[in-house]
Amino acid sequence: MSNLNPNDGVANLDKAGLSELSLSALLSRAAERWPDARALIGEGRTWTWSELNEEVDRVACLYEACGIRPGDPVGFLLVKRPEVVIGFLACARMGAIQVPVNFRLHPDQVSDQFTTAGIRAVVTEVQHDPLLKHLLPLLVDPRQVIYVDAPARHGETSWSDAQRFAGRRSTFEPTADTVCYYNYTSGSTGRPKGASTTSRNIVVNAVATSIGLGFGPEDVYMGMFSVFAHPHELFHRSILYGGAFVVVDSLNPRMVADAINAHGITWMMAVPSFYEMLLDYLEGSEVQLPSLRVLEAGGAYVSPEMHSRMEYRFKARFLPVWGCTEATGVGLGMLADAEFRPGSTGKPIPTYDIRIVDESGADVEPGLPGELWIRGPAVISQYVNMPAETASQIHDGWYATADLVRQDQDGFVYFTGRRSEMLKIGGIRVFPLEIEQVIQQHPEVRDIVVVRAEERLRGEVARAIVTTRPGSTLTVRKVQAYCRDRMALYKVPRIVEFWSEIPKLPNGKIDKKGVLAQPVNPDRDDRR
Repeated sequence: MSNLNPNDGVANLDKAGLSELSLSALLSRAAERWPDARALIGEGRTWTWSELNEEVDRVACLYEACGIRPGDPVGFLLVKRPEVVIGFLACARMGAIQVPVNFRLHPDQVSDQFTTAGIRAVVTEVQHDPLLKHLLPLLVDPRQVIYVDAPARHGETSWSDAQRFAGRRSTFEPTADTVCYYNYTSGSTGRPKGASTTSRNIVVNAVATSIGLGFGPEDVYMGMFSVFAHPHELFHRSILYGGAFVVVDSLNPRMVADAINAHGITWMMAVPSFYEMLLDYLEGSEVQLPSLRVLEAGGAYVSPEMHSRMEYRFKARFLPVWGCTEATGVGLGMLADAEFRPGSTGKPIPTYDIRIVDESGADVEPGLPGELWIRGPAVISQYVNMPAETASQIHDGWYATADLVRQDQDGFVYFTGRRSEMLKIGGIRVFPLEIEQVIQQHPEVRDIVVVRAEERLRGEVARAIVTTRPGSTLTVRKVQAYCRDRMALYKVPRIVEFWSEIPKLPNGKIDKKGVLAQPVNPDRDDRR
């Protein structure tokens, strides 16, 4: 058993000494303590901790044989499959830097990431050959193009070649402060940035969130975020305790439900909209998910109504959290020993400190809105090869999130909106989230996003994009009447459109750039 107890508090961080271990050492520790316990589960195969450790050794040696050296960034052009975890840990073992690549971006944006990160080696699969062909001028050594599936087309190395290194191990000795990962932001608020992330950042976040949220040795974990959105969160808590973690590359509710029951998953992490999809599936079937005990929800606001509905229908704890790339994951959440506070994202996770500041950088009084700043040993210190962006967002260890929040007298934090999304209607500041929170409470509304629009006479106005539940009879007038009964008149959306689906980013967040790219059409109703 682990010498961590989720109920013992953050003092265990120093007691166990895990913050001084590299990911490589942490994996070796797991293999020694729980050699025959289930570790990685995916694509019809299960690795024990001993087997996982041995395969990581082989792949690390394969990297070295290809000419990859400590400090070299290795791009990962992969869907969510076991090789993502194995390859990540192999990078950490021999000192290379894992770089998840968003293969859904335009090729020019992917090229920009390769150039900024300095990627000269890539782990890929055949389905990405059209994109890879665009990147070949940046990949000068074909040995360092490693295919995990079919024979190589644009490279010379196959993942299966690692078998010839059985029994061998890299001689590199990483430390807790060795950079092992460029964790890229989604780019939802600008050019994607690579957070330069160390083993210490990852391990501290894993320990702190496990202690703070109540994750423990018996938990079987499945993360539903995209493979290039925080891939370390697929495994970083499980490796502390020797528990199993499951890799599934699907958002199909039936396939996910099957995986939950097949593997006894107890703890999930996903965006709230995915849990809505899963509920819809369950309500139309006889499937039950008795093993689930915690549904961790990040990436979007969770209303009190949604929280109550989820806990009632899933019979599990529904856990809103807030996190970001720069904090190496979750930094705020409903702590295991805290009461639930409706509408709140919770309190700071152990090891994290927060400030809420005004436009001058001064702390605001409790209850007043301001920008959230966060610091701690899991917060990164810089973006890779982006000094200007680093200087603008990281100040003496504090990361300025651009998220606007307020904190009550008891320390609970409430998300208000993004600084860049604030509207100014008739000279009055309005945050889209306060409108979204009202409309989301309507029983016929499935999803809602509010963005800015311009009218020739009125100037800036609120534009609401709504998706509805089956059988809805909502109209523009009904939505506006519902809002008028619940908010100031100037906040009521002037434009209401009904879409069949609101576009989402790969990490599950609403793609507001994609929404704004579609022209305003007050008559749009995709339900017809």
